[in-house]
Amino acid sequence: MKDLEPFGSRRRRYHLIVNAVVAAEVTANGRQHLRVVVDGQDYWFAHGVPGIVVDSDPIRVCALPLEVRFATLIPPGERGGGVVEDTRLVVLGSRGSIAVSGSEFVRYGGNTTSFALVVGDETVAFIDAGTGLVAYRSLGLEPASSVHIFLTHYHWDHIQGLSMFGAVWADDGEVVIHGPGGPEQVVTAAIAPPWFPVALAGAGAVRYETVSRPVDIRGLVITPFRVEHPQGAFGYRVDGPSASLAIVTDHEAGTERDASIVESIRGVDFLIHDAQYRPDEIANRRGWGHSTWVDAVVAADAAGAKRLLLTSLDPGSTDRDVDGILRATQERFPEAGIARPGLEVRL
Repeated sequence: MKDLEPFGSRRRRYHLIVNAVVAAEVTANGRQHLRVVVDGQDYWFAHGVPGIVVDSDPIRVCALPLEVRFATLIPPGERGGGVVEDTRLVVLGSRGSIAVSGSEFVRYGGNTTSFALVVGDETVAFIDAGTGLVAYRSLGLEPASSVHIFLTHYHWDHIQGLSMFGAVWADDGEVVIHGPGGPEQVVTAAIAPPWFPVALAGAGAVRYETVSRPVDIRGLVITPFRVEHPQGAFGYRVDGPSASLAIVTDHEAGTERDASIVESIRGVDFLIHDAQYRPDEIANRRGWGHSTWVDAVVAADAAGAKRLLLTSLDPGSTDRDVDGILRATQERFPEAGIARPGLEVRL
């Protein structure tokens, strides 16, 4: 394996993987994926989405996680014998507070928080339903006939995608919305005139569950735990067949709740943690319910997480700003990255 050599313009940088073998896997929905293996950790990239261009040999890959320094492509056949259902989390959106767009937000995306949980060819669950939720089809994802949505809380940037999620308006199938307290009352009040032209109340495809205990969905165990945020919120731990992760978005570190969160996420392979504010900003934003990259590193170290992905990116942070945050984070926690749209984590 050799170093990835960066090249290209300032706006569009690539990494060159030399002496690599193209490894394509065609899934049932017809999309091809490449597997990049770095120190035993898988990164999967779908053809046709931002992040990968294949020229045969060598291979050009843009927008790889910046922590990737050594990589090779391994043929899918080397994954092991037998047919194993592919289980993964896919980032759909990781922007905090409000969606943004424009040339300064291309690499890290502008959609607000949403993550897809995929088993085989079906998306069986989503964690949060920000504007990122509506991007699932652009990444080649299809919801299962019964799909679950786990909401961390009810602020606009975490529920706005629900109104445009086709499955809630469909005549067939089922959508189960899990949330704190009474999710039906809050969600149906938000998605109703005059804020939205059609009322969600009475939609036959939707039912509601109050978050209270672990839920097992197709071998993924999703466990809620409380985080620190105005009006209250939850994080979620997801334990899969081969790896675990925790999503701690919209959490303000520095309170007594930190200790219980560390216990809830202890030993996870991946920690996806709020890093909305810079350390020099946080003093003027106490009580707003968010953390810094320093807080994320402290939590990852305390929990023994193997890798750290920063999320809840501030709407004012451009791609260049996020690059700087990532570099600072990697000085303290080398196995760090950004939860950018399209990034996949194998579970």
